[in-house]
Amino acid sequence: MGETEHDWVTTSQGSMPRKCDKPPVAGRQLSKTLTALAGEFLVAGQLCLRGYVASLTLKNYPGVDIFALNPRTNKQVAIQVKATKVPRLRPSTPRPPSTYPRGTYFVPESVGEHPDQPFVFVAIGPGNEVEFFVVPGVSVAEISETERQAYLEYVRGEGRVVRDLQPRMISLESLAPFRDRWDLLGLED
Repeated sequence: MGETEHDWVTTSQGSMPRKCDKPPVAGRQLSKTLTALAGEFLVAGQLCLRGYVASLTLKNYPGVDIFALNPRTNKQVAIQVKATKVPRLRPSTPRPPSTYPRGTYFVPESVGEHPDQPFVFVAIGPGNEVEFFVVPGVSVAEISETERQAYLEYVRGEGRVVRDLQPRMISLESLAPFRDRWDLLGLED
């Protein structure tokens, strides 16, 4: 089907298509940024529903995504949020024992410097279903280091040469005990 003069509109900048059948393709980075923002807003919403005051930080504030306050106890906490889209929320089959835990979330190398700062990991499923995992900073540091060492052991066992310093990652499977553990934020008495 050919274009007609009605498919175009003339503006002061020239002729342009009247309508676009497909939205412009957003790059992978934009998708990751939007997922991260969605995670922060979802966590803030959950905090508010639980009676806490949640304030998102400016993006240039290092290491903190949300400040939360319990107005009843006056306790407050700085939270780091990590969100990702996952193909399914629960693994359908267990992995063979020869594999290592595969990371779902990247964790900052500095995680050990702030052991009291909790993380909230957000898993967004294919139908936009959401799960929250609330994990103390010290546990994030321990689990991500254990998983890094398991990775190094696995790849070296295959005869591959890798650097000792690999990115910290934490798998969705290792977060299971922390599902909906909002009490670990330490905002109650």
